[in-house]
Amino acid sequence: MNTSRIRDLRKRAGLTQADLAQRLGVDTSLISRWEKGEREPSPQQAMDIARAVGVTLDFLLNAQVQPRFMLRGAAPRGMDENHEVRRAITDAEQQIHFLHTVYETAGKPPRKLTLKYDLSAVPEPDLPDFAAELRGVLRLNHFVTLDELKQALRDHNLHVFEWAMPSNLSGMSYRGAFTVIFINALQPKPRRLFTLAHELAHVLFHLDDEQGPGIVSLFSRRDDREERQANQFAAELLMPLDQVNVLKQQMAGRLRTPEGLESLAQMFNVSRDAMFYRLATQRFYDWSEKKRFFSERPIRDDEPIQYRVDDIAGQVSPEFLHTALELYDAGLISAGKLAEWCFASRITTDAYLSDRYFEVASLIV
Repeated sequence: MNTSRIRDLRKRAGLTQADLAQRLGVDTSLISRWEKGEREPSPQQAMDIARAVGVTLDFLLNAQVQPRFMLRGAAPRGMDENHEVRRAITDAEQQIHFLHTVYETAGKPPRKLTLKYDLSAVPEPDLPDFAAELRGVLRLNHFVTLDELKQALRDHNLHVFEWAMPSNLSGMSYRGAFTVIFINALQPKPRRLFTLAHELAHVLFHLDDEQGPGIVSLFSRRDDREERQANQFAAELLMPLDQVNVLKQQMAGRLRTPEGLESLAQMFNVSRDAMFYRLATQRFYDWSEKKRFFSERPIRDDEPIQYRVDDIAGQVSPEFLHTALELYDAGLISAGKLAEWCFASRITTDAYLSDRYFEVASLIV
């Protein structure tokens, strides 16, 4: 057992050595010895440690892939101290471990994402050209929907998970043997679409699958260079300038009202914020006008999130789910293990499996 993981996961859970010792009913000095590798916990103690830091025993003992986490730019104040954010990071790391576990158990090799753009190769990256090229590669329609983009990325071996996450965490992205994007299921669908395109930009431009275990990138400050590139690319991908200009001329003065801006945003399946950003970068709006189009948003206090997924078919990567279900159908895993891998409750999982059984039975009849 890599005992340094106890220290890392303890800190991620926001626990001191004394806190963990109290939860386990042991002396603090024993926690110190474990973390220094001077002693190893017993099987029961290992199980208790995993429960205390909020991970599975398998992840604590067996995870070989341990992504590095990189905050893009400076994290919003308090974000790195937010327990729910830290917990989401740990769960994302576990999900990547589960991907490896599922595919290894099924005897399937990982399928890498082959799409990649090297921004260092050009002095001034031509993001509009990159976006136009990618629209062709992914065979996207003029007005892209969230489901369409998810399906197109699935066809290129990119796993998308829609998870319940804290409000200040829009998305996370990882590139390695598997490429994974997590988007916040609690946000409105138009914002999820932009987040997916934004995180895709990080996957294509900023994440490298050849350096160790890979990098997970997290939502951060919008004035960071990489954040600006990701925003610009997402805008180019979802709101092509030629289409925006045609509709902008047709709508004329209506775009000077919040209702007109909302109408144009709905045509492209994006949020009003995203469309304002698009038009402001084209100097149709001045950035100072934003207050005229948006009212103050109430600050939401996040409730603790018990489960990431309450709709397995809609929120879990289809390819991952399909492979996990093959193992379940073969009797190699239990429904409880499937629930664990999908970050869903046992009740949700049992209901999903029941619906799936009756669906298959109806097809046979």
